[in-house]
Amino acid sequence: MADSEFEFRSERGRADLNPYVDRIHEFAPYTVLAEDSVASRGRWREEIGVQGPLILEIGPGNGFFFRAVCERFAHCALVGLEIRFKRVYLTARKARQAGLTNLRVVHHHSGYLGDVFAPRELNAVFINHPDPWPKDRHHKHRLLQPEFGALLADLVQPGGEVWVQSDFTPYGPLAREVFGTEAWEPIAYTDDLHGDAQQLLANPPDCAFWAADIQTNYEEKSIRKGETIVLAGFRRR
Repeated sequence: MADSEFEFRSERGRADLNPYVDRIHEFAPYTVLAEDSVASRGRWREEIGVQGPLILEIGPGNGFFFRAVCERFAHCALVGLEIRFKRVYLTARKARQAGLTNLRVVHHHSGYLGDVFAPRELNAVFINHPDPWPKDRHHKHRLLQPEFGALLADLVQPGGEVWVQSDFTPYGPLAREVFGTEAWEPIAYTDDLHGDAQQLLANPPDCAFWAADIQTNYEEKSIRKGETIVLAGFRRR
């Protein structure tokens, strides 16, 4: 993909007010700007130096889950895609302080996944607590849209997995709708992951990238507030 076709860039903006715009470079090459990520499209394993499966986390936030997944799947290459400079920094710092090297954290927008990854390049995608946009008139802003499901169907290898987790209850049925096409088959679903029975946590499904037992920072806060957690998993046919 030519640079002239690239649509999203890591604008420095008010770098004088946001120190993380420049601080993310402290963890180079483990942090990558949007305009630099295009060079790795189709060759992320080579860039990271791991020839195992390629895992993407969309919106790693403060990086607790990302670090734990890097540790659990040490044979895999991992990419975190995060739009906020501070969270890029925090995610990379947590992973590097743990001595992990099988990763890159990219400052990018989730709406441009096709610019970052080549068809069939991904083996697994984790989407944890995306912005709920709870008002009906804002539905168009939600990440989970039919076109997003179709895009992931192009980017994820057959047999690959997508996992969606949220404390926003409507995201459960929405995930089922978006990934309810012939391109996907369900792996697991619960509208209350930490309910009394906790059946799914006690009896994980047969899958390659189970990580629902790793709590995200946001998940822990939601549980303390008494909110339920929705989890939905799908496999690319």
